[in-house]
Amino acid sequence: MGSRLIVESLKKQGVKDIFGIPGLYNMPVYDAFLEDVESGQLRHILMRHEQAAAHAADAYARATGFPGVCTATSGPGVTNLVTGLITAYQDSSPVVAITGQVNSSSIGKMSFQESDTPGIMFPVTKYTVQLRSVDEIPFWIEKAFYIASTGRPGPVVVDIPRDLQNTKIDDLKSLNRKLNYKPFRTIVDKEKISKALSLLLNAERPIMLVGTGVAWSGATDEVIKLSKMLGMPVVSTLPGKSSMPADYPLYLGAMGYYGKAEASMAALESDVMLVVGARLSDRTFTSYNEMAETGKKFIEINIDPGDFMKGIKPDVGIQGDSKLILKEMIKNIPEHALKHKNEWTKRVRELKDYYEKFYYIEDRKLKPFKILKTIRESLPRDAIMTTGVGQHQMWAEVFWENLEPRSFFSSTGMGTMGFGLPAAIGAKVGRPDKIVVDFDGDGSFLMTGNNLAVAVDYNIPVIAIVNDNRTLGLVRQVQDMFQNKRIVGVDYGNSPDLVKYAEAFGALGFDVENYDDIKNAIKTAIKEDVPAVIRVPVDKEELALPTLPPGGKLREMIVSDPRKKNNGDSKLP
Repeated sequence: MGSRLIVESLKKQGVKDIFGIPGLYNMPVYDAFLEDVESGQLRHILMRHEQAAAHAADAYARATGFPGVCTATSGPGVTNLVTGLITAYQDSSPVVAITGQVNSSSIGKMSFQESDTPGIMFPVTKYTVQLRSVDEIPFWIEKAFYIASTGRPGPVVVDIPRDLQNTKIDDLKSLNRKLNYKPFRTIVDKEKISKALSLLLNAERPIMLVGTGVAWSGATDEVIKLSKMLGMPVVSTLPGKSSMPADYPLYLGAMGYYGKAEASMAALESDVMLVVGARLSDRTFTSYNEMAETGKKFIEINIDPGDFMKGIKPDVGIQGDSKLILKEMIKNIPEHALKHKNEWTKRVRELKDYYEKFYYIEDRKLKPFKILKTIRESLPRDAIMTTGVGQHQMWAEVFWENLEPRSFFSSTGMGTMGFGLPAAIGAKVGRPDKIVVDFDGDGSFLMTGNNLAVAVDYNIPVIAIVNDNRTLGLVRQVQDMFQNKRIVGVDYGNSPDLVKYAEAFGALGFDVENYDDIKNAIKTAIKEDVPAVIRVPVDKEELALPTLPPGGKLREMIVSDPRKKNNGDSKLP
């Protein structure tokens, strides 16, 4: 049967785990892998919504480096996948989605639960294909994994009509088909590498901006080595936090819209910026004109040459894998040319010391910076953190110290609320040896909180730490600060009680009042090794800072609460 061929093709690619929900048009696949699930060769995780299945597969891929797999039926199953797949697409995460489709003869006739899957998925995935014959199944499943994981990673959809799944296979034809896909290549251009090194060696204030391409290529060691050799500070994009250990002395943190002020200011003051495995998004460079006006030179290493034309055209654009290109650069640096840039490193320390005084202000209420510090102290170095989207995500951007590569996952390009919990589930399935924590907000958590049932049913011991301020905090903050305090449509009532909500699913629930309670709750959750929810009360007036006014430039960064008098001068002299 074609359905059995699908299963065997997935197993041949090394698939062990599948996240999904069955329906009429992918049901034959489920029937075909029954024996594999019963024997333990495959593990199927029944999610509670297809969006969550895609998020789980996405985080599985980020945690393991191997494409995550999800499946859904046609119609609403496919359309529910869209949010999760575009999230993976924006954040360059390899996901393979196997979707069911109506019978081939019914396509285009508005049949029951028919969806134009290629039309829907084409703009939000790296590649989408709808199969026409059973002979295509092995070819396209193999190529789906190849396309998803080569070059710039991304999601791929293989849409398979139900009649093909039910087709009996007597004599499978061997396809000699040419794949209309060419992965981006690494081009070791000696001339460009020499020009890039010349710019860096002659710079007085060089800086490196790293993105997720560093994590996917495994180039963290090369980033640190080059940084040390040149005395070059490192900043990151928000997703690029997953590429850098926070305790590396020359790493300043994530720059951008809600990034660390010292990282953004150092980026502005630099005279040469080496961009490695990052796209220059509007969340990192909030004003391309502002960056251009600095007159700095840009060197960009990116596997996707299309990124060289977005935002700012680099003075030197080197196409290729970050690790390979950085190794080549390191190899070609003449020892005699190295110069210590003491004035620049002194200036960077000055920036860091100056802005830190605005971050760490305590009062009687629980403060985000100290909540995250407490969590950090309670977890091993290699723990994985996922986040939802909202104020808590911005607090994690500034205050969370991830210490190992591939240990911080967030929806950054799409900003998808609800990402945190299913992502934690996917990461834990992929890396059961790691402690996985979802740092979430109440609004984001409740988008996909029903997937606590998944964690309980399958004994996936993730810990959800939910900042409970009974509001959509980031929207409320913008209304408060920039819309004349016209706060509307964001505040919740008292429902639900998050502890009882957790317990209703069979998870542990903790209600904390202080930082010691947080430590004890995490300790208990780890010891019990079961899913847990820790409710952390946060004042709804708490702001996510630093921030910018809408459409603002990095130099307009707000680092202290403008609603309070005598809050100090936030402008660096």
